[in-house]
Parts: sequence; C-alpha cells; structure tokens
Amino acid sequence: MSAEARGEPMIELPATSWAVLGILSFDTELSGYDVKRWADQSLAFFYWAPSQSQIYTELRRLERLGLAVSRVEQTHPTKSRRLYGITPLGRESMQRWTDEVPAEPVVLKHAHILRLWAAHNGDLTRLKAALLGYREEALESARRASSHARGAQREESWLFSAIALEWSERFYQDEAARIEWLVRRLDEAL
Repeated sequence: MSAEARGEPMIELPATSWAVLGILSFDTELSGYDVKRWADQSLAFFYWAPSQSQIYTELRRLERLGLAVSRVEQTHPTKSRRLYGITPLGRESMQRWTDEVPAEPVVLKHAHILRLWAAHNGDLTRLKAALLGYREEALESARRASSHARGAQREESWLFSAIALEWSERFYQDEAARIEWLVRRLDEAL
C-alpha cells in the first residue's frame, strides 16, 4: 500500500531537494559532482542549476529522510567518492510530488526588461548592445539545449528529459526572436 493510500502526508521539501531527488530517480548512482553535471546539462535550461554546496546539503537531507542512500566507493588506494542512489521511499515520494503537488506559479524576473523599463535613465546605445549580447547568449543556450536533447535521446529512460530539453531549445530560440523584435521596436521608437 502506498503512502498516499495510507493517508500519510506528503514530505515537504524545497525545490532543490526535489530537483536533486529527480536526478537520482534515473536509477544511476551518482556522486555530488555527477549530480551537479546533470543539473548543469538539463535543469539549468528550464529551471536553474543548484550550486555544488546546495547539492551536497540536499543529498545529506535526502539521506537523513530515507529518500536516498549512499555508499563510499574506493576509486584509488588514496581516493574515494560517495555515491548516492534513490530509495524505494524516495521513488514513491518523487511519484507523489510529480502527481499530487501543484506546480508553483512561474515567476518572470527579466533583468534586461527591467533595464528597458528604466531606459530613460541610461544610454540607449549601450542598452541595445546589451540586448544584442543577450540575444547571442539565448541562441547559444538554444544550441546547447539542442545538443543535450540529442544526447538524452540515446537513453530510453531519458525520454522526458529529452523533451524538456527540446522545449528549452525552443524557449531560447523564441527569446532570441523576442529580443530581435525588441531591438527593432527601440529603433522605431527613436
């Protein structure tokens, strides 16, 4: 009988915990370093990538709560690393979180648009240059997301990660197009 069927309350965790547990849910034992690499190659494109210190804090929290387990692997006579994996309780909690917990509202905090909003205080030439630089960053993020999506497509268990990365590629392409529109709009306004 599942925790939900038994009427047990949902474990309350911060988003970083769910992100780290989600990475562990791919059934691969990972070190904290590996978790960070996974986050940088997937989560960073559509949510955020936690810092290395946040990851280790969350791994210890997940282990303390029984959602993850770790073991030490001797990699060299003088070196070892701690590997983490998801537990059955962790898998059940991930399923409940995915199925039951409403998604938080999307919050848009766009630093470039904030600068546009206050552009009457600054140099429009510099603003346009910053926007064009940001456009190039968005296109580069789209290229990287596309590359990681193609990589994820090689693993059947990563199907949904690949789709999330495809979404990310489209998001950044759309963002670059919006910035192009914005720069044209600024030129028209002047």
